[in-house]
Amino acid sequence: MHIISVLILMLRSGFFCKYQEVLRGVDVSLRCEVSFLSESSTLQWERDGEQTSNTTLLYNNSAYIILHTVDEHNQGKYYCRLMEDGRATTVRIHTLNVSSHSYNGNNKINTIYRQSSSNSDVSLICKTKKEYNRWKWTWEQRPNSQTDLIAVENGREVQVNGPIKPGRLSSTTYNSRVFIFHISPVNFNSSGTYRCITDEQKHPYTTTMLHTIRVSVEHPDGLLRNRSLILTCEVSEVTDSLMLVCLRMERNRGVLGKQQIMTEKNNKLQLTVNLSSYETDPLHWQCAVFTEDTLRALAPITISLSSSTTNAPNQKDIMTQESHLQIVIIVVCAGTGTVLILLLGLLVFKRQRKTDEVHVTGLKSQEDEDIHYASVTLAGSSQGDDSWFKTDHASSEVLEMNSTVIYSTVKAQ
Repeated sequence: MHIISVLILMLRSGFFCKYQEVLRGVDVSLRCEVSFLSESSTLQWERDGEQTSNTTLLYNNSAYIILHTVDEHNQGKYYCRLMEDGRATTVRIHTLNVSSHSYNGNNKINTIYRQSSSNSDVSLICKTKKEYNRWKWTWEQRPNSQTDLIAVENGREVQVNGPIKPGRLSSTTYNSRVFIFHISPVNFNSSGTYRCITDEQKHPYTTTMLHTIRVSVEHPDGLLRNRSLILTCEVSEVTDSLMLVCLRMERNRGVLGKQQIMTEKNNKLQLTVNLSSYETDPLHWQCAVFTEDTLRALAPITISLSSSTTNAPNQKDIMTQESHLQIVIIVVCAGTGTVLILLLGLLVFKRQRKTDEVHVTGLKSQEDEDIHYASVTLAGSSQGDDSWFKTDHASSEVLEMNSTVIYSTVKAQ
């Protein structure tokens, strides 16, 4: 009777326990939901009594968490706790166990999502139960386009062949049971099917399908003075039905901005949101991908009021037309000012030369001992106090002897 009462109490409070075993290297998404979540309360995931650093999203009275590329370090119990009025109530306990290998056979595919940006990455892990002599990772971007990316044979160096180069965390030496292909950064066209193939397997040991998402922000007419923005969230491909959602972030909670269901029949796999005035709208947004009730990926969008750019690691800083115009005006003004200064200097120089020519007009040649000093600087001497301070008297004597001797400027130092 006591056990039945406890079970009824657990059902009424929404308490739920779940055990899950997953393959090594996959992504795991956990969700915890309550019937009502007030503004003063919060819902968060913890692991073994410690708050996790990736309680990914709080949206629609639910707390989501995504664990990327799980291994033995991700094993354990995860607690979803409702924090309300200073009290913590456990809503859900999820026990996660990770297998020692990544074998998913020929018919099973591990689907993962990654944001296309300069700081995103993905590690494709091939972990086997026994040792193999030869390994390779292949990539198929579209049907019947399989390409060998990286291969290794026992006792030999790794051979890199494909268009996607391995990142620094890829396996660079042969390990008879683990072969990792690391992609960094993840580009939008890195999507496709990746297969790990061993020498003794007729079918791929591990098959992973990578979908990429990207976000961008732009002005509709390319001008900064138009205080409106267009937010775009795009997914590389759709194999199953999914929901693309654009969320406005208010603190740690997501508020629905716009959503759209994507299927294989969609020709344009993107979602756009128009912001009439980004000076009054929140600056932080999230592009979320859901398959049914499971959160598969998040891509942040951070808008800067000064430049209206996003933090998406694959987006280059795009200069608007108005910025170009401002730079052109500055360059033209600077160039015009430089030209005016040069012309003024040339005019002064010519005027000075004309003045000097007036002074020397009619003078005799130097052969007739006629001397003209346009500028004379007199250096001080130690030969008496009056030796060089009698310049006026000396000058007058020279002028009396020869009227063609002219001192235009005399300076004493």
